[in-house]
Amino acid sequence: MSSIKSKVKGTPSTPFMADFVPLEKLWDGPNAPYPSEYSARWAVRKLRDHLVKAQAVALHRSRIMVHPGRFAEVAERAAIDEFACRVSHG
Repeated sequence: MSSIKSKVKGTPSTPFMADFVPLEKLWDGPNAPYPSEYSARWAVRKLRDHLVKAQAVALHRSRIMVHPGRFAEVAERAAIDEFACRVSHG
C-alpha cells in the first residue's frame, strides 16, 4: 500500500491505509467471501451505511478500498439480523 514519506532524513515512512485492500479481494482468490464481483458490489451497496459507520470502506484515488476485518463484522451482523428477522416473521 502507499506510505507517507517523512521530510526528516532517516525517519521511516508511515504506512498509509495499511490495513485496507482493494475491493477485488472480496471476490478474488480461493477464500474470497463473495463468489463474484456482482455479489460483492451488491453487498457494498446494501450495507453502505453500516460499512461507512464502521469505517470499513474508503475511497482512495478513485478506488474503493475495504478493511477486511471491519467489513466481515458488518457483513456478519447483517446476516444475523436478516436471519433473526425471517425467524421472527415466519
